[in-house]
Parts: sequence; C-alpha cells; structure tokens
Amino acid sequence: MKSIKDVCKELICIINYPHISETLLKDIKGPVLLHISDTPSEIYNGIFKIIDILKPQYIIHTGDLVDNIKLEVHKDRVNSYCNRVEELVEGLEKNDTKVYYFMGNHDNYEAICQFTKNGTILEEGLLKIGDCSFTAGHYHKEYSCKADFNLYGHSFEPGHYKKDGTIGLNGVLNINIIDLSNKRVFHINYPNCTNRLRRMESKKMGL
Repeated sequence: MKSIKDVCKELICIINYPHISETLLKDIKGPVLLHISDTPSEIYNGIFKIIDILKPQYIIHTGDLVDNIKLEVHKDRVNSYCNRVEELVEGLEKNDTKVYYFMGNHDNYEAICQFTKNGTILEEGLLKIGDCSFTAGHYHKEYSCKADFNLYGHSFEPGHYKKDGTIGLNGVLNINIIDLSNKRVFHINYPNCTNRLRRMESKKMGL
C-alpha cells in the first residue's frame, strides 16, 4: 500500500504532465524514437501519456529505471523495485514498441529480464535503427565507433552537444525525441518534480 507521502508525490507529478508542443506534433514525421533516462516511478504516467500521443516505434532507456529507489545503496528494496519495473516495462512495451534497456547502477538485470517481452537489455554499445546509428549507455562515454547519436544519462553533465557529426543527448536533462526520417531532435521537459524525486537537485553531481 502506498503511503500518503507517495500519493502526494504522484499527485504533484500528475498536474505537471510533460507538455508536447503543437509545433512538435506538426513537424515530426516519424518513425519516432523516444529517449529517457533515470526515471522515478512517480513520473511513469507522464511518460505513458507521451507514448500514447507520439506512439514511438522505438524507445531507448539509458538506465536507472526506478530512480527513486537507489538499489545500488538499498539492496533490501529489490521487491519494491521489481513492482515498479513491472509497471514501467508494461507501459513502455505496449503496442509492440521495440525497447532497448541500458543498465544503470541502480538497476537489476534479472528483474528486467523477468518482465520484458520484446525488449533488449544491454550494458552499452552500438545500435543500428533504420538509417540511424546510436551509441548508448548509462554513463557518458566517447566511443571509437562513429555514430549519428550518442545517448546517455546518470548525471547532468555533459549536456546535449554536437561533435564531429555526432549528436550527444543526455536523457537526464530532457525527454528526447528523434525523428528517424530526418534525424531531427525535439526535447520535452520532465515534470517539475523529477529531479527532486531522483534526489538530484544539485547540478554539481549525479547519482
């Protein structure tokens, strides 16, 4: 049973649903790839709303699927983590969306394996999706292989960047939307409460 504190947190996030601009809806052609990272369970409903509207064909999650449960530190909370992971995986994979899960430092591989039906679980590496190439992992890393996009999370730094033909996107800063037809990138803000729920208020460090 959820505590009053947990219910209040969820209510705050409900009224702070991520906003999808009319410009994005008008300009995006698709197929669509959604990139998220370090997601506290209280914002899941907002993410599911975005999925319902944009109907992405692909989702890349760069780790810490239940970021309000710091599993690396609190290993005794694995049962709560599993319950939340089941909720997230079910929501991400509906409509047969192809999902790639990159393991974060607060994730449990066995739990995600248990609940995923059409997802791929990875540590880090190179992906080819349509005409676009991606390097991805929980931590930012500059890979030797050339890619169109480099996706990561874990910390506020580095921010989004463009370097030597590669677009770097930090999934902690924004929900990132990539139009695979033309490689255009759109950003959607997380709910205002997200960083507090992550316990990442300070931009000088990540967890």
